[in-house]
Amino acid sequence: MKFTEHTKIRKEKFGTVVFDTLTEKIFITDTVGTEILQLIEKGRDLLQIVSELSETFDGDARVMEKDIVEFTDELRSNNIITV
Repeated sequence: MKFTEHTKIRKEKFGTVVFDTLTEKIFITDTVGTEILQLIEKGRDLLQIVSELSETFDGDARVMEKDIVEFTDELRSNNIITV
């Protein structure tokens, strides 16, 4: 996964603001969303993101995977990331 060329990201105290310069849409994430965005920025794939976040946060890895897939699917459907 990687960000599309028209995506701008700005980290804030509450999380991250993602701006699509093509459509001028703004997306706001919390701190967990910020972690996912940072891992995407580092070039991690879905399995690596799930693995790293399940080590960082306490929780069921299957539930986390489902949530991460939903989050990345939304990013993909809004042309924020590509596979």
